Amino acid sequence: HGHGDEEDEHGHGDEEDEHGHDHGDGPDPHVWLDPLQAIEQVERIRDELIEIDSAYADNYRSAADTLISELRTLHDDFASGLASCRHESFVTSHAAYGHLAERYGLSQLSIAGLTPDAEPSPQRLAQIIDEVTDLGLGFILVEPVLSDRLAQTIARETGVELLPIHAIESVTQKEFDEVGDYMALMRDNLANLRRSLECS
Repeated sequence: HGHGDEEDEHGHGDEEDEHGHDHGDGPDPHVWLDPLQAIEQVERIRDELIEIDSAYADNYRSAADTLISELRTLHDDFASGLASCRHESFVTSHAAYGHLAERYGLSQLSIAGLTPDAEPSPQRLAQIIDEVTDLGLGFILVEPVLSDRLAQTIARETGVELLPIHAIESVTQKEFDEVGDYMALMRDNLANLRRSLECS
């Protein structure tokens, strides 16, 4: 899609995507799922730590430099890994992936809004089923820590499979033990996004 670091050509906003889905829950807080916004977070934390604990400024700078380098590599891997895909839309259990989608020129279709425990209307479920069918999607991305009941309903109606994705806001000890840290979870996300989007 010609993904770059600037806002993509679809002009996705936080509350409404190109399909007109207004989730209406306010701004999306999941900025850490965009590696370049995660870098901004690291820089702010580094600067704040240096200000309050200047004796260890070099340590904070060094640790931040290492993390920023890893995040830049992660961004490059997402940009190249999602650059050539059959689909540009993916379905998730809730609308946590707007920043990630916007960064890489994708469109997030969510069953629930930003609040995952808010039940979508029957009309919303029917709309998602129609979109999955119309777009020829084969997967729904579901967070392991959330109920997959509604996703299972859509899967039964459409014949799609469920794949895990992590919002990394509430990681279970089991996930941490089996998968690892933020970088490992994000690379799992990339692998399953590539599968869902049928990327080459």
